[in-house]
Amino acid sequence: MMTPPLLQRFYRLKAFIFCLFLGTQFILSGSVAHAQLLKEKVLIGRVEWVEMPDLKIKLKARIDSGAKTTSLHAVNIEEVEQRGELFVKFQTVDMEGKVVEVVRKVDATQKVSNTAGFVSKRYVIKEKIKMGTIEREVLINLNDRTNMDYKFLVGRNLLLGRFIVDVARSHVLGD
Repeated sequence: MMTPPLLQRFYRLKAFIFCLFLGTQFILSGSVAHAQLLKEKVLIGRVEWVEMPDLKIKLKARIDSGAKTTSLHAVNIEEVEQRGELFVKFQTVDMEGKVVEVVRKVDATQKVSNTAGFVSKRYVIKEKIKMGTIEREVLINLNDRTNMDYKFLVGRNLLLGRFIVDVARSHVLGD
């Protein structure tokens, strides 16, 4: 017959093995769920090609998970009223640097702070964006990116739930 201290150790060992089994099952099920989640997302690098099919523009884009909203280079922005609604007319560039004139309905305006803390008002439009095989309509703020290397910046509103960014790589989706 087992003595009470020996019986207590037996029950503790049994409980430990059971917890170890449950923990292993939890970790394995978590790994499976994590792997499934990763399968559903597209891996991209710090720079990728984006297309705006309706504008027939393709640009190299900087991926910026710190930016809340996607941003497009725009200059000579003018407010235009059409059918009682606010539109903006602006110029942007394609991948060859050719000027493209665009007129789009204003979806909103937003105040954006840059890294220096300067706050500016930006017009926001809605546009269809294609990255690899994924195509979505997203809000894009218009910003003069003349002095920036990339005329298009992909922000979190396009990235969330769809992409995983590997900052060590570029053009993962192709050249």
